[in-house]
Amino acid sequence: MVFPGTLSRGCSRCRKRKIKCDGRRPGCRRCELYKAPCPGYDRPLAFRFHGEPGQSLVRDEPGSSSAKTLVLGIGLGYEKARSKGSGVCRQPQPSFEDESISYFLHEYCVLPAPGVIKGHLDFLEGMYRSSSRTSCIRPALLAAAHMSLSRHYKSSTLYVTARYHYGAALRTVNRDLSASKRPLKDETLASLMLLGMIEDPYSMDAETQNKQIPSLMAKDDMDCLVIPDSQLDTSNPVIRLALVVTRIGQFYRAARRITSADSTSTPNKQRELLVPVIQEALAIGAELAMIEKAMPTRLQPQQTADKRPATPNNKPLVSFQSRWTACTWVFFNMYLILFFGRLHVCAATLLRLVDSKSSPQVQLAQTTATIAEKQVVSMTQRLCSVLPYLMGEVNEQGIPLPVPQRQSVVMYHLVWPLAIAIESPHSSPWQVKECQARLNLIRDLYGIRLASFAPGLARDLMA
Repeated sequence: MVFPGTLSRGCSRCRKRKIKCDGRRPGCRRCELYKAPCPGYDRPLAFRFHGEPGQSLVRDEPGSSSAKTLVLGIGLGYEKARSKGSGVCRQPQPSFEDESISYFLHEYCVLPAPGVIKGHLDFLEGMYRSSSRTSCIRPALLAAAHMSLSRHYKSSTLYVTARYHYGAALRTVNRDLSASKRPLKDETLASLMLLGMIEDPYSMDAETQNKQIPSLMAKDDMDCLVIPDSQLDTSNPVIRLALVVTRIGQFYRAARRITSADSTSTPNKQRELLVPVIQEALAIGAELAMIEKAMPTRLQPQQTADKRPATPNNKPLVSFQSRWTACTWVFFNMYLILFFGRLHVCAATLLRLVDSKSSPQVQLAQTTATIAEKQVVSMTQRLCSVLPYLMGEVNEQGIPLPVPQRQSVVMYHLVWPLAIAIESPHSSPWQVKECQARLNLIRDLYGIRLASFAPGLARDLMA
């Protein structure tokens, strides 16, 4: 029996994860980052039998009733001991449940703060801790958490565990959906959201990805998506943005039906339909200008002093008080690129259909086309200017960081804005190249397969 060598001075969690521990007391910083209580630094004295690799003995506390029990690790010694019937127990393997949940909450949950537009999944931890053992939120969160951690560690074992919990989550969600006709519980809705976060980025099937955007490509009016504003606090800028997004969706569906290549309308009918659609879009544009003026300063973009050579026209970069606010702003900016891009298509189509050059419709189409093109170019430039901050390359002051500070939830929500900017006909070659490089980085670092399909889906959406 020999001493196995120098023992690690890290905490129990860091030793189990086989990562370097900073040794801070009473709890290490790595456990703090993963929002998990540090188990401390005490460990029993370990010895190893010489010539029996893979075995270790753990000395129990004095006076323990099981002081003579030997706990052996995985290895040849365990098989020998089991065959001899010595009663030696196999050391249990870590389930990674706590670690995976802590990692997921750290990477995907955003708590509300003064400079943050709402939050993201900030309710999830409390809902999970207070849920019953049979609740669907438990396997759903475990599936999403293990899937996320499997990508971080590149672990096939964690991936298999994630698929197991995913199947259990599907069964429990289906049970809740078919159990009664009562309104859906919050836990069921949250579980559906988590399952979507698994199916959307990690599915291998492009058709599955397409399920995220059927509302903008639908040929129906989709009145179910209309938000009644009669009882809402429209003084809240977030509420006003949500209402404008629904109006943009209505405009986009109507305009796409008229201007798509498979439209069955006659030229005269198209011309009649385009005029009110364009007028509605101009009204939406006026509403957008009012919202931008009323936006609180803490939620507005801030220009930084950092000017990079690759930035067109040597324009400064943009940052926010939080990356989640910047992410929400970029996602809304993506809708504006779609909105003004489709408006430009409507104006160009109307200009082509009008016979008389002196017609008021010609002036409407020319003015609208100029406004729309200018706006979509501006929105694309604004999107690209905030990417270094969103990707964690610079801080709020625009100072480059030695190590990028990225968060998975931000990277996940960047996929669609980048894809739209790549496929927009108004994007410059430099912007397309820059966005494609960042989309490839997200795909490779986080294993989000949606990043491979998104540009093609965006092309179909804008067709």
